[in-house]
Amino acid sequence: MAQDSLMVDSGSLPWRESPYAGVRWKKLAFDPETGRSAILLQFEPGARYGAHRHPRGEQYFVLEGALEDGGQTWSQGSYVDHPPGSSHTPSSEKGCLLFVTLAAPIEVLAR
Repeated sequence: MAQDSLMVDSGSLPWRESPYAGVRWKKLAFDPETGRSAILLQFEPGARYGAHRHPRGEQYFVLEGALEDGGQTWSQGSYVDHPPGSSHTPSSEKGCLLFVTLAAPIEVLAR
């Protein structure tokens, strides 16, 4: 059976505060049955996201700025694909905007 396309005007969506200072997000899509989601994630300069695990992986694309992750800096245009079970504590010295897709919700390891 054909499924309808989802089209979202991200500019009309509100930014939501995360539990981590300086990190905000917008929900573009979420499937409550599978936990699959697509979000925009914004880091203000100096912000850090707490340690977390991706039980079914994560993919992100850096739209603006740069993200420090896994001992490297990923700048605008970078694509990162973390495998299922991976964990990390990303941060951004200068600030950044990411497009993130998750196959399932994250598991928080520390706040």
